[in-house]
Amino acid sequence: MSHTRKSMKRKKGLKPLWIYDGSPDQADLTVAATTLTEGGYVIVIELANGLTRLAATRHPAKYATSWHQFVKRYGLPEIARMIISQPHLRYEAIKRGIAKALADHRDEDLDAYRVPVEAMAEKAAAVIEALAGQ
Repeated sequence: MSHTRKSMKRKKGLKPLWIYDGSPDQADLTVAATTLTEGGYVIVIELANGLTRLAATRHPAKYATSWHQFVKRYGLPEIARMIISQPHLRYEAIKRGIAKALADHRDEDLDAYRVPVEAMAEKAAAVIEALAGQ
């Protein structure tokens, strides 16, 4: 794992919620694509302009590559940092739950959130803990 932040410490005896925190360029070295039976990942993304995004995918490295193509094509901000969760079967539902919890901070024009990445990761952790066990 790249570097761990204080806000992402795990409770004793539990698997960490986050398995990667770092540059999108290195994510594929740590996080492999999942199979259908494993589910997928929830990703908290910090963009170079300071906004944050949410993603849910089975292929984090492909997501980062795709985003990079959008950057070139449409002039969007680069990904500065990715925080990737453990795989979850309900990864899409978890992403929707996080988005609903952060609806007040959503910038519709930019399809991003005006909330610090650490605050989004904390909100995401609460939603993951609530939904992953269902």
